Amino acid sequence: MTILYVSLLAILLATYGSVLGRVKRHSAGLTPLLGWLMGLGFFLLAPLTILTLHGGYEMPPSEGITEAWTKINLANPVFFRPYLVIWLSMMLTCITVFLGVGARGSQPAQKRFPAHGKLERVILITMAFSIVSWVTLVWLVGGIAEFVVSHWYLRAEAMADRLGGYFTLFTRISLANQLLFTGAAALHTGLGLRDRKIRWRMTSLVLLFLLIEMAMSGNRIFIAFYLLALVASSWLYDRRKLIAVVLVSSPLLILVFSAWGEVRHDLSRIPDSVTTDVVEVDTGNQALSSLMHATEGGAVMLLMHIVNDFGGKFDYLHGSTYGRLLTCWLPRSVYPSRPLDFTNQAATFYMPGETTSLCATALGEAYANFGPVSIFVLPLFTWGVVKYTNALAGGAGGRPLMSAVSFVILIWFARCTFAENMINLLEAALLIWVLRLEKGLSVPAASEQTQAGDRADGLSSPLLGAANPSC
Repeated sequence: MTILYVSLLAILLATYGSVLGRVKRHSAGLTPLLGWLMGLGFFLLAPLTILTLHGGYEMPPSEGITEAWTKINLANPVFFRPYLVIWLSMMLTCITVFLGVGARGSQPAQKRFPAHGKLERVILITMAFSIVSWVTLVWLVGGIAEFVVSHWYLRAEAMADRLGGYFTLFTRISLANQLLFTGAAALHTGLGLRDRKIRWRMTSLVLLFLLIEMAMSGNRIFIAFYLLALVASSWLYDRRKLIAVVLVSSPLLILVFSAWGEVRHDLSRIPDSVTTDVVEVDTGNQALSSLMHATEGGAVMLLMHIVNDFGGKFDYLHGSTYGRLLTCWLPRSVYPSRPLDFTNQAATFYMPGETTSLCATALGEAYANFGPVSIFVLPLFTWGVVKYTNALAGGAGGRPLMSAVSFVILIWFARCTFAENMINLLEAALLIWVLRLEKGLSVPAASEQTQAGDRADGLSSPLLGAANPSC
């Protein structure tokens, strides 16, 4: 079985790498399609590779989770079926990208010249909104002292129960702004890499705000988005030295990400938490545990159990979680039986009685809804992402900001639920439109003379899913 698993993985990784190369040749920068592929690579292929090479994985006792889904043993034939479902779905997804990118009628990558000054203005606007959001959150909790000792997840649940739809609206606006900030920051960094000139003052400010957001929300996902965008931009613009630096520092980054997951429940006890939950923990293989933690490997483990359990132990959801895109807008007072999102439903199945949510990747949600037919869901969605990428690349000046924000959100699509991420995308687009942030941000290149003139004016070269809150 080991030889079979490794052979299937080698074929899949080779196909995925070939598809990434094709996308690079047809990309002018950060695009929704590139984000989708990066998300699948990080949240699905990376954990699958770890599980394959290690022969499985079992969450250590320090995780505090003892349910059956926390163990995968590929020597057991029962896990071959879910492995094959993942393999077929990813192979079909790669084939869809290969056929869709560069095909007749696809939108060629255009050269665009975003103004650094206007882009930095967008970043500063989103930073101002973030500060207002943080101050409001601390005030709602009851002050700084109460905020510091509150559990990052439970405080959101408590305020949602207390404030209802008002708090949901607040969290949705805050989330849309944070996604917009992360996308604009990723675009700004990408432009610096393209021009071989990083604006360190703004970049340092961006990193500071990302760290503050992680402390305020307890969620490390936005830093992960930014780092993935950094790697993608470095790869697009052949910044091999920077990629090497990221690879060399990755063990430290993985350790920090893993440690944050252990200590974020109470900011006032970080020194004690680091000692008891990180330093003194004997996991048997700290490096392996850190890798699984950093790549959200538990989601792929849960996915494998979902393939085995749904249609037998549990009934299929028959598209109900996707239907939340239409019902999420209705208040509970109007629609009391409105279905929970998939992360909360997964928690009721696999951790009943606990106040939590569980991600199982986009494929996990698809299988829980549609069963074996789900192997076609990711390829179908990928076809839509190709069309969406082409649409954003079209027009006189393109939409560089929306493209970069979509890059970020499409990473999250690979990890979490469809309906909530579609809402994230719509809300981010609405925020960009209301604040007119895309207006005048870039113009298309007309000639080499125009390029030289734009550079003289300080313009750059070609452009380049905390758990989601329940509605």
